[in-house]
Amino acid sequence: MDRRRIEIRARSIAESAAGPLGLNVVDAEFVRDSGYWYLRVYIDKPGGIAIDDCADLSTAIGAELDRQDFIPESYILEVSSSGEKPLRRDEEYDEFKGRWALINTYTEINGCKRFEGRLMGMVGDSVSMLVDGKAVEIPRRRISAARLAVPLREVCGDESE
Repeated sequence: MDRRRIEIRARSIAESAAGPLGLNVVDAEFVRDSGYWYLRVYIDKPGGIAIDDCADLSTAIGAELDRQDFIPESYILEVSSSGEKPLRRDEEYDEFKGRWALINTYTEINGCKRFEGRLMGMVGDSVSMLVDGKAVEIPRRRISAARLAVPLREVCGDESE
């Protein structure tokens, strides 16, 4: 079974278990990292995620994943808040509009290869961000990595907050 099929099936299992718990599944990814396979499920809910939310969903989906046993590799199941979720699909730049993000590019744009700020969504083939109060458009094809982020510093004067 390929990675994408594993992600789709795991997400379906997670969504079935998340609904009764009042949780929303934002994404599921099956990745190899530091020599280990990880099934990562990212969740959200109004008011934010608590550690108990992650533990409850992990228990619920862990049992079902074990029962269905469709993942051939040994893996580690991680359930976490969407706070630092990788942005993998173009639609996510609109879906998470207004959230804080970190984007790295292959080449410099206006002298920078790292952009941190508020997502403003897709504009044509570019991602729009508000960085230090200024709008920046980053061509999607030049993005090497992007993820939601938690701002490490207070942002003053940001009208979109």
